[in-house]
Amino acid sequence: MTDPIVKLTNIHKSFGDLKVLKGISLSISEGEVVVLVGPSGTGKSTLLRCVNQLATPDKGEVWVNGLELTNPEINIDTARQHIGMVFQDFNLFNHLNALDNVMLGLTKVLGMEKEAARQKAKMELDRVGLSDKYENYPGQLSGGQKQRVAIARSLAMDPIVMLFDEPTSALDPELIGEVLVVMKDLAMDGMTMICVTHEIGFARDVSSRIVFMENGNIIEQGPPAKMLNEPDHPRTKQFLGKISQLH
Repeated sequence: MTDPIVKLTNIHKSFGDLKVLKGISLSISEGEVVVLVGPSGTGKSTLLRCVNQLATPDKGEVWVNGLELTNPEINIDTARQHIGMVFQDFNLFNHLNALDNVMLGLTKVLGMEKEAARQKAKMELDRVGLSDKYENYPGQLSGGQKQRVAIARSLAMDPIVMLFDEPTSALDPELIGEVLVVMKDLAMDGMTMICVTHEIGFARDVSSRIVFMENGNIIEQGPPAKMLNEPDHPRTKQFLGKISQLH
């Protein structure tokens, strides 16, 4: 086994008196697609945010690509450049068109020349099926298109791992598919991905592992077939059974 690309060791996180993560340890290898599932408020999104240090753990270590991000000596902005993050609410700049939204990180963060950044941005928008939307502003795009611009923006930075925080939860049902297709293609290309999602079909077809969390703990994890058909823990069975019926 090669060293994991993402390694979380004994991660604790509280907000005030509320203990959200209670000693989570998780290792993710290159090319793995790990889906985090569990009831709302169980710490899934917080765990994701600890990976790229948008939330700082109270205790524990986060390693990405052999670098300890929880080390106070590290330049977190530089380290974070290689971790793509896609949020449920897109986080696009409304005053910039799709192309400029994708170019921004390339020119401002990576210092890329404008023309090179433009070509790279076009390539990534083409990759997510938006070659006809370069000039469109977020207000002129559907939710699914906005989310695909957000994915293209992350991909432009050549991430070694992509984090998806409920990327389809803000979308109308008929637009969810177009985002999941892009995510499936990324998985096929070997992108390492950690996804918080309730899309159980995606978890079944695409993930290498499903991790079930509850009350700030990992209850059980395993390959999708095992987790969905014969989980060890009754609570896993109950939860996954319920969301399978919804989809």
